[in-house]
Amino acid sequence: MASGFLESLRGADVPRAESLVDAGLIITRDPWPGVAPWREIFGDHPYPGERSLQAAQELLAFIGRPTAADRFLVLLSGGASSLCALPIEGMTLEEKRAATRELMLSGAPIEELNRLRARLSAIKGGKLARRMAPASVITLVVSDVAGDDPAVIGSGPTFDPPHAPCLVIASLDDALRAIEAAARTEGVEVCHLGRTLYGNVEHEAQRIALTIAAAERPVASRLWLAGGEPVVTVSGKGCGGRAQELALRLADELAQALPQQKTTRGVMGRSVTGLAAGTDGADGPTSAAGGFFDASSVARIAAAGIDLSGALADNDSHAVLGAVGDQFVTGPTGTNVADILLVLESPG
Repeated sequence: MASGFLESLRGADVPRAESLVDAGLIITRDPWPGVAPWREIFGDHPYPGERSLQAAQELLAFIGRPTAADRFLVLLSGGASSLCALPIEGMTLEEKRAATRELMLSGAPIEELNRLRARLSAIKGGKLARRMAPASVITLVVSDVAGDDPAVIGSGPTFDPPHAPCLVIASLDDALRAIEAAARTEGVEVCHLGRTLYGNVEHEAQRIALTIAAAERPVASRLWLAGGEPVVTVSGKGCGGRAQELALRLADELAQALPQQKTTRGVMGRSVTGLAAGTDGADGPTSAAGGFFDASSVARIAAAGIDLSGALADNDSHAVLGAVGDQFVTGPTGTNVADILLVLESPG
């Protein structure tokens, strides 16, 4: 976002774009080259750590004691809740982390999780905007939540209407439109399911599989497209993320829902290849953005000696996908507009 801000100024032929900003501070998880001359510091994600606490303290020092003549531009995206954390007085970081982690693992939606984060934070829920008063504050937001509510994104640190406007400048809709346009350019039919992946991951996999199975066999390539952030109730001790678990569960559900017959393309009656991934390049506390699946996934997992049902019960999707070479690894992408699901069908 910082790079894009500078590029937009340069693209508008603003002389000496960098000099228009007196000082800048970037809080992120991973180094991102070429955003000089602004200072870059690092926080922890998906769970706040000591770096997150230090980042919050440095942010407050950066803000200092604002005056009415000061102007702040805040570039905010999902992930800020964890990257920059400062508990309310009387609460330790570990206590706040434990409370939010327990709610997260229970499968709570992000709206509920971020409401808790805001209550337990000294800077979220508009409190950061109030610390910037009487300066003017404008926040530009990239949304990763359903409904694109600025009060929810990043737990709304600068959401304080009407004193500090928050403008959503990009969302999952932009990513889905771009994917659809690219597919149609290649002559692929698109079945757009929209921003609908917000339920329990098991139920979402069943719903998508039944939707695909109920459709007529394609006569040409067909792409099923959806986005969102399915929720996972973590009861096991494995390692994974919502996108990787969705990929495995959907592979399993499609193997059952589609006609069972041996083909040169796999065990399904229709050729299916899919990808579930987080747009930020990080799915849960793993190095993968998500996972691939296809008509042969279930058979290949079994051939590797893995009990798929047991692995799913243990929430161990990352290890399963790694064992069969189906992890999708991108590294940091520089954006975050939630997760996408693509299922490509070809005539079987």
